[in-house]
Amino acid sequence: MTEPTDLCGLVNKLNNEEIVRLLEMIFANRPFSVFVGMFPKGTLQTAKLDQENPVHLNGTVIQINTEYSFTEEPIPWD
Repeated sequence: MTEPTDLCGLVNKLNNEEIVRLLEMIFANRPFSVFVGMFPKGTLQTAKLDQENPVHLNGTVIQINTEYSFTEEPIPWD
């Protein structure tokens, strides 16, 4: 079994492009939701990851996209 310190050491050696690739592999095999905030107060709001482009490199920043990232429609918070 891999120790947590070994994983931290490995991840710290990766560049952003390699981290994006790692996240793509992780997201492809597991259901994920992104915490967006609380609205109204006390109501947890989450969004699923965008299926076509869940993560990519945006300049030097790793960008995580939700299902609402590329829509002009209002977000249907229930």
